[in-house]
Amino acid sequence: VIVVLQMSVCVVLLVAAGLLIRTLRNLENTPLGFNSDGLVVFGLKPEIHSLEQGREFYRELTARLRQLPGVESVGLMMERIGSGASDNSSFLVDGKLPDVPNGGSRTIRYNAVGPEFFHTLGVPVLQGREFRDSDTASAPLVGIVNEEFARRFLSGVNPLGHTFGPQDVPIRVTIVGMVKDHKYRSIDEPPIPMAWFDYAQIPVVGRMSVELRGGGEPLAILPATRKVVQQMDPTLPLIQPMTQRAQYDLTISSQMLFARLAGFFGVLAVALVASGLYGTLAYRVSKRTAEIGIRMAMGARRGQVVWMILKESLTLSAVGVAAGVPLAMLVGHALASSLYGVTPLDGASYVMAMGGVACVALAASAWPARRAANVEPLTALRTE
Repeated sequence: VIVVLQMSVCVVLLVAAGLLIRTLRNLENTPLGFNSDGLVVFGLKPEIHSLEQGREFYRELTARLRQLPGVESVGLMMERIGSGASDNSSFLVDGKLPDVPNGGSRTIRYNAVGPEFFHTLGVPVLQGREFRDSDTASAPLVGIVNEEFARRFLSGVNPLGHTFGPQDVPIRVTIVGMVKDHKYRSIDEPPIPMAWFDYAQIPVVGRMSVELRGGGEPLAILPATRKVVQQMDPTLPLIQPMTQRAQYDLTISSQMLFARLAGFFGVLAVALVASGLYGTLAYRVSKRTAEIGIRMAMGARRGQVVWMILKESLTLSAVGVAAGVPLAMLVGHALASSLYGVTPLDGASYVMAMGGVACVALAASAWPARRAANVEPLTALRTE
């Protein structure tokens, strides 16, 4: 009974580990919608006393960073992508609240970025253009949207020339570009309407994050970058410098932790099952030495004796699996909210769990079965 219970728990833990590990693999292999290789990001929070001072600081910083050896492009953003943070609001589109079919949300996620931001990320510009250095505070207000914005609020038509702006702020910008949908807050978020302003055209300039694309090892550019920043302000530190991929990996840290814990407990359960089954079978073989000797004296072949022991092991395994699968299904449904790209009844996870238990059972039975097959009939009879 104890071995069967161990088998059942092992099936449950292996299924849970399989579901969570597959979830983690799906998240790690989810396309971000841009090229994260070679990207490094860091934050800055300079002492700024006026809008023009802030704009001039970031203009000069961008120009200096572009001149660094190995730097291919530089982008600025107010909200760091992959940080889990975002600004969201209901926007007016062409001067009115947009009609959303089926009661959908009018919420739009927005950010303020600098020139060449999408070029730096490697996000394709599908229509129009991205922000330029000429998009200054005195130039006409321009904005960029993503595919989901055009699909949901403009019925998929060409968005160029349409206007949008926050519902409670009298700012209306003209759409000059549309970019491909890409991940923003986290790896596992679904597509959401996005809008971008040029930071030089909005009345808020303070803490910003800088995106650098370079060749080779991304973090190798940080010493030179830090030197440039200190030349402009010796007291200004780089805030949380890291690769852009590492920033997104932080958004799945809980899934990583759950997958590792599930894998650890799955391995522990396998070890307990193997030791428990081995101990049980070894004990039973030692108690059946005389019986095995008589069987072999009566003509039983070694293969028949081995199968007798293995059959007992496989029977225990079958009972344990039969009891563990329903429990594993319940656990899978309980984990549904933590899964990504995999269902609670994922067949591969269940097959691998049952196959793993069967392999463990056979491995744990091998030595007792071999020992039984090597029993000498006369020696066995003398043990009585």
